[in-house]
Amino acid sequence: MSGWFGRKKRKIDDQGGTVGGGGGGESATAVNEEATLNKTMSEIMNQNRDMLEMMKSMQGEMMSMKHDIKSIQSKQVRVESSLGLSMRDVKKKQNANHMMLLDMDKRQKYHEVLLKNQKWEYSAPRPSQEYWNGLDPVEDGEAEKFLESIKKYTKDMRHGTEVIGGNRRLPFPVSCDINLQARIQFDEELLPHWKEFAGALEQFRCGIKFLPEDKDTILSFSDMELSDEVVDLLSKALTSTRFKRIIFQRNNFGEKGVAFALNHLKGNDKCIEFLLRGNAMDMKDIQHLCGIISLHSSVRMLALDDCVGEDIDGYEILKSVMRAGRTRLNLINLSDNGISSGGDTFISNFLADNHKLETLKLSNNRLDDNDAMMIAGSLKQNTKLRSLFIGNNNLTNAGWKTLHKAVYDTTSLNSAADSNHTCNIDFPRVRDYDNVRENGTTADGKHFIYQKWVKHKKIYSILSSRNRNGTNVEHLEDVPVELLPNILKSVGCYSHYHVGMGPSKDNRDVKPLSLVYELCRHWDEALAEFELLSSAENFHDAMDKMA
Repeated sequence: MSGWFGRKKRKIDDQGGTVGGGGGGESATAVNEEATLNKTMSEIMNQNRDMLEMMKSMQGEMMSMKHDIKSIQSKQVRVESSLGLSMRDVKKKQNANHMMLLDMDKRQKYHEVLLKNQKWEYSAPRPSQEYWNGLDPVEDGEAEKFLESIKKYTKDMRHGTEVIGGNRRLPFPVSCDINLQARIQFDEELLPHWKEFAGALEQFRCGIKFLPEDKDTILSFSDMELSDEVVDLLSKALTSTRFKRIIFQRNNFGEKGVAFALNHLKGNDKCIEFLLRGNAMDMKDIQHLCGIISLHSSVRMLALDDCVGEDIDGYEILKSVMRAGRTRLNLINLSDNGISSGGDTFISNFLADNHKLETLKLSNNRLDDNDAMMIAGSLKQNTKLRSLFIGNNNLTNAGWKTLHKAVYDTTSLNSAADSNHTCNIDFPRVRDYDNVRENGTTADGKHFIYQKWVKHKKIYSILSSRNRNGTNVEHLEDVPVELLPNILKSVGCYSHYHVGMGPSKDNRDVKPLSLVYELCRHWDEALAEFELLSSAENFHDAMDKMA
């Protein structure tokens, strides 16, 4: 600062002024400025010191706050640990509330659609008299049936109501089973009704979303010709309306119709069952379908019965479908496809690998006793297959007996216990196979629950049959008498196969007491010897006496 002041003073002297002369006013001003500047700098330094002290204080407070935060976090961890269950319950409740809000949103959108449709009326005209004159009496009745059903389903979807028992009306959708079934050919005069139906179907997507996730929705077209015009309408309507079960049966599909059905399956991530019965497919269609099945997220049931087109090997279709669905499909129906293995082992190898497949339908094909023998062998390893339909093939009694032995081998109690207890087979309804049908698994899809009880039922049925026709003792001659208590205990155990979730009891089975009496009566001498041996003070002395 002094340097600056000196320079200022020399500048004044150079201009001719003196310190004590006429330039004294300017010199005083400079002095005042320096004093003011010094004062300002002093204030700034004081403020800096205050700010430094404040920052140190704040730093101390922040350190204290960090300590408090760590303490709070530690307490929170302990509280969350102690209240973990409660926190999970809260989250579950929050998720439930979220799902409820989504459901309410779906309901609102659905009811908005219904409100818009309050003034809607079915406008498709009745076919002309010329159309009816061209039909015979049977076709006339089928056409009336078609018009009545397609109008009903269209109005149900538009108005949101369903007629139940006379005039009583309940909120729709009570169910979403749309089943159009009539033996009719397509005619241009029916096209307006298809247009009305397709429009309602497209709008009904809100109704399907309104349903609970576990609710089945079925769309079925049976025995009616679906022309290219109808296919176009359905293709547009089903783009955004996704049913869980899609059924096309005997629709006189052309190439366009099959392509439409497969493309809909590909785009429908809700579909769990796809049925394309009686609609001819070529190998290109099968390859397209298998590509879809191998990647589909939800489909579990596939029915392609009576779908073999010209120059198509049904056995190649079977192999392609099974390969594609080995990790996904629970049900495969390939009946009526002319399938003949020619001695190949693909089917038995597939079943022996114990894939997810639970139901296999191969009825009305060309399988033979050799196939039956190989399938019977694979059932020894398979615990997943619940139903095998193999009737109306080229099986003789020898083939059926081989399958019978796989699921119910009555040679001995051990062989019966080692049989397959999870698979039902559609044996012929003749006396030779009555026992396997009566003692097989139940047909309601709960075979794994019943497996233990089915085994018990088979074993007890053998004991009952021997009791009625002779005696069980002759089959147990090699069993030491010391095991008799265990045998009697087993009789009681196997007689309870009908308890709880098990299959119903066979009325021909004898009472457990009858078996107990039989076993004890025929082993009375052995029991006396056993008692003597047990009561003897010296086992070896008793043995000497017996000798």
